[in-house]
Amino acid sequence: MPVDQSIAAVSGAGIAAKAIEVAGAAAGKPYTWGGKNTAGFDCSGFVSYIFAALFANASASYQMNVAGYKTSTLFEDVEDADKKPGEIVIFPASGGAPNHIGIVLDSVTWIGSQSSTGVKDVKFSNPYWGARTRKIRRPCGLSTVAMNAGRGVLSAATVMA
Repeated sequence: MPVDQSIAAVSGAGIAAKAIEVAGAAAGKPYTWGGKNTAGFDCSGFVSYIFAALFANASASYQMNVAGYKTSTLFEDVEDADKKPGEIVIFPASGGAPNHIGIVLDSVTWIGSQSSTGVKDVKFSNPYWGARTRKIRRPCGLSTVAMNAGRGVLSAATVMA
């Protein structure tokens, strides 16, 4: 599957900012199994909504469940210690099957839709989530420059640098 070329124009901070914006629109709404909009999200519905909104040319490619995000060629694995805003975090259940996903906001915090809270930011050190193993995945096509950028959209000159 080809990578959406518009991804090079978006920074990791831009993905994280979009997640925060959508979280604001979903504030107070309960977790909804199978939910894919601001009326109620499940975890993969929240992540899909963010990426589909940012990459409209390939929005259908981002409509997948947690297992799809774990294996999708739209993302590549990165070391947990190297996580950056805009990457995805996947938590497996016991036995290793993926069962939860969110978006990294910074080295300390991620955001997702949890059954106990709805859309909310969570510290990686949270007693429940911090005790679980996790996988970090970066959208393919986002360079280190883009992942480290402090603004939402990079100019073509910056992307080429």
